[in-house]
Amino acid sequence: MMSENAVKLTLSPYEYHAVMCVGKSCGENMPLLKYMKEAVRKAGLDQGEAAVRVNRAGCLGVCDQGPIMVIYPGGVWYSALNEAKIDKIISSHFKCGEPVAEWVFHAQDQ
Repeated sequence: MMSENAVKLTLSPYEYHAVMCVGKSCGENMPLLKYMKEAVRKAGLDQGEAAVRVNRAGCLGVCDQGPIMVIYPGGVWYSALNEAKIDKIISSHFKCGEPVAEWVFHAQDQ
């Protein structure tokens, strides 16, 4: 229960939520996560209704072929990420709503 003095939490609107593994088995990919955040910003997708929220996870539990990322809505999972794949995911999945099928190894909505 919230107290009467509690501040109501809010989030800015976003269309996609991307969560990238930066755990040890995936290579502790902070540089790739930072690259993605900057690429999302440069693509103009860091604010507004079409924004992409990018977060990290310590482990997503799928350690083969990392780095791993899951994108919601849709629960779309990508593997073996690198900067070129991030760029294509931004241009295809985030901007056009089309997941990059050849890199998807699981999707909840399939």
